[in-house]
Amino acid sequence: ACDPEQRIDWLRAVDAYCARPDDQDAKPTDGQVIGAVQRATDDSAIAMCAAGTMPGALKLLWQPSQGGYHMEYGYSCMGYEVAGALGIKLAAPERDVICFVGDGSYMMANAELATAVMRRIPFTVVLTDNRGYGCINRLQTMGCGGEPFNNMYVDCNVEVQPEIDYVMHAASMGAHAVKAANTDQLEAEIKAARTRNIPTVIVIDTIAKDFPGTGIETTAGEHGYFWDVAVPQVSERQKQRDRFAEYLNQISNQSLVN
Repeated sequence: ACDPEQRIDWLRAVDAYCARPDDQDAKPTDGQVIGAVQRATDDSAIAMCAAGTMPGALKLLWQPSQGGYHMEYGYSCMGYEVAGALGIKLAAPERDVICFVGDGSYMMANAELATAVMRRIPFTVVLTDNRGYGCINRLQTMGCGGEPFNNMYVDCNVEVQPEIDYVMHAASMGAHAVKAANTDQLEAEIKAARTRNIPTVIVIDTIAKDFPGTGIETTAGEHGYFWDVAVPQVSERQKQRDRFAEYLNQISNQSLVN
């Protein structure tokens, strides 16, 4: 059973992570994006996602009601998001469907936006752009003791860095697409999307830090839990050997909770 006082403490922490940023000129964290969407929706909203940082953030920070939560946890299926949102809206046309997707997953599969436009199936896509595969980069560098390698665009050894215009891309398929400069604009666009009969894509730049974006690493030492991603056992690099020793310690200390 949940201790009432612990629940109050947890919700207080959630409110802090999801609070409106005082500096609306700074790139928001995933938690602040979730908070903005939560404030702009009602009890009919269904939040959905599949891969990247957002599943872990939503699991901890989204406060669903009326079954308002849909997540593809089984295989962290990048690209499920847009098609999944379309399916949810078909199954529950009376509900407000919010699809959270990172720029990496959006690049994997997005063509069902055109299907939704043709069928006049409205849902809202919140596309958080951290300019690369931020979650994979974090697992590779912080999680496994490696170094950045072609996950973030800035780290790619190319002459021209990708500058992808997701607003233009979504609009080319017929969706209503906009760029939100901050979380205040995100809230306004979430509300406006409910008036349309086609999908709305709202792009917002986010910071590429560890969940929940405060610079705190989600390791066993900080929170008592860790993401079990296997670390190479053999390496010539001391950093990786140290990380493997830490990983073994995390494995030995983990416990199963029913």
